[in-house]
Amino acid sequence: MIDKNAGKKELIIKTAMQLFAVKGSSSTSMQEIAELCGISKGSLYLVFKSKEELERSIYIYCFRMIRDPLQQEELETRRTPREKLRNQIEILLNHVYELREFLQRQIQEFAGKDGMELPEWLRKTNGLLLLWFQNRLKNMYGEEILPYTGDLALFANGMIASYLKVIFGRDVPVSIPHVADHLVDLMDILVSGLLASRPTPLISAAVLAGWVENSEEGQRHNPLQLIKTMKSTIASGPGLGPDDEEEALESLTILESEILMPQPRKAIINGMLYNLQNYPALAAELSELKVLISPYMQGSCGLHASRNK
Repeated sequence: MIDKNAGKKELIIKTAMQLFAVKGSSSTSMQEIAELCGISKGSLYLVFKSKEELERSIYIYCFRMIRDPLQQEELETRRTPREKLRNQIEILLNHVYELREFLQRQIQEFAGKDGMELPEWLRKTNGLLLLWFQNRLKNMYGEEILPYTGDLALFANGMIASYLKVIFGRDVPVSIPHVADHLVDLMDILVSGLLASRPTPLISAAVLAGWVENSEEGQRHNPLQLIKTMKSTIASGPGLGPDDEEEALESLTILESEILMPQPRKAIINGMLYNLQNYPALAAELSELKVLISPYMQGSCGLHASRNK
């Protein structure tokens, strides 16, 4: 019975995708989907309680269709991080091309809905992809590239989107494997230039942390949120005299300002963290803050050193 229900669910999803690709989701009724599936509308609603639930299931189906082979490639032990990235780009492009009619129609509809926000599950997925990309950069190029994670993520996203338009249009005879090779080569060139010139990142660590905030791995806090909580703890908690309270708040304010800088200074951050150790009421939060704030200090000294040569 479980297999039969699963088969019916997949049939409905695939049928709905065909109709959505031609007419769009907003112009497709549940009755039309049921008729094309050869089932009654009531049977359709036994599987999906609403059209919104069906749409969500379709997006998750597409996501898993792409994710599963990407994860399989990730588990390969005989390939280098660079080879894995190149193969994963090819896998992504192939599956997106396979789904092109459906995805293009959905993008058009999404763009036409003013003020429509991304679903929560999709926002979480975006955050997890950023964390994965950050780890891939570290494995390929070392920790010194991490301050440029946000900039490189924008570059990769824009390049993939642009090349997809070329592939979809077929105006230019280019193969997907060739595109995958070319994109990784461009990434190498860009990374080499960034590490040679060390410009200030356009996307700061604080902005990047905000992007991943809604991911499942980033649900705890970002450092700015935690600092705000610590300020509230000082203002409402007992045991601090007026002078101590003022000094603790000043240290948190300086720390907050430093994190927001394009190039946070490691010495300032460490100094403020040291000052906050004098306040037992902040001990638990301070321990968490040290963990969350560590990415903001990666590569900061190297950036400054390169400008002082």
